[in-house]
Amino acid sequence: MPLAPGALEPVLRLAIVEGIGPARLSALMARFGSAERVLAAGADELGALPGFGRELVRRLRAAATDEGRERARAALATLRKAGAAAITPADAAYPDAFRTLPDPPYLLFAAGNLELLGTPGIGVVGTRSPTDYGVRAAATLSGALARAGLAIVSGMAKGIDAAAHAAALDAGGTTIGVLGHGIDRVYPPENARLFGRVREGGLLITELAPGEEPNAGNFPRRNRLIAALSLGVLVVEMGDRSGAQHTVTYALEQGKEVFAVPGPISSARSTGTNQLLKDGARLVTSADDILEELRGVGHGFAASSAASAPPASPDVPPPPPPDLAPDEAKVYAALTAEPRHVDDLAAASGLAPSNVLAALLGLELRDLAESLPGKQYRLKSGSSRI
Repeated sequence: MPLAPGALEPVLRLAIVEGIGPARLSALMARFGSAERVLAAGADELGALPGFGRELVRRLRAAATDEGRERARAALATLRKAGAAAITPADAAYPDAFRTLPDPPYLLFAAGNLELLGTPGIGVVGTRSPTDYGVRAAATLSGALARAGLAIVSGMAKGIDAAAHAAALDAGGTTIGVLGHGIDRVYPPENARLFGRVREGGLLITELAPGEEPNAGNFPRRNRLIAALSLGVLVVEMGDRSGAQHTVTYALEQGKEVFAVPGPISSARSTGTNQLLKDGARLVTSADDILEELRGVGHGFAASSAASAPPASPDVPPPPPPDLAPDEAKVYAALTAEPRHVDDLAAASGLAPSNVLAALLGLELRDLAESLPGKQYRLKSGSSRI
């Protein structure tokens, strides 16, 4: 059960001390065993801890005063207004995956459905400034994975994160947003509506105290939590210096699978993802690529992203989606249920082979086409559509 206000208040006194942060809070609790003992500790005891200088010790001692109590009560009011709860490792809802981290959070703030912390998840991360291709790929893959029973885990940033969260909810699935700021903050502001949707239909969590601003240093650390809550991490459009690389690093350290969506070789937003593929990440062109890999390690969610899709006629190809790019529409019209060579598709569509290949990649990502050996392609039926 989440902490009751009376039990949470002494912990909040410590958590909201300027400069304490999640790591120092965990160190205090490990050393003293309870918030009450920390508040009763003398300056010499506190100063003996590594990294606890004179000024920080002074602030901790101030937390034990009436002023410290009032600040904690104000933080409690903030949590109530945000509809948030707080849990510790003593709570059954605390994720088992966090317990194995070298630096597990002592205190988690959450708004939404706490039961989702026990749902198998897949991390979806990428650039904050994606192309249309990246947004479509993130949305389609996230929606299909959510329909298959996976919670989509991401960081509530704009771009790929936002597309993944929204697609999961649009598909009737669930999503978890891991924040790099206090549970009462909305960042970026343009995601305000999405924050509301995730609170209602998913879960927001953070290890940062109420009032904590979205400082740059918070985000790399929160990415370890995204990786921990995920069976694997899917990267969609990542440049050379993307923050998503932190999530990849944490996933690898935690022994998680890394998946990547291939991108155009001319796109700076795909240099990082294409490099991941060179380094051995699993190439993804459909949700089934991920589901097949994860099912191989014994996870019991839906067998296929197409499991609930209506059956398609084997003789009549489905009409093309109305939002296909012009080249994709031409190539789609040239595809049949029987394999066709890329040169035949170029002749039928009137496009150069290089343009045909680029269009085919887009169609594959939308589960509208599939590639076969020898540069052969055909329509793909019975799968989820992007």
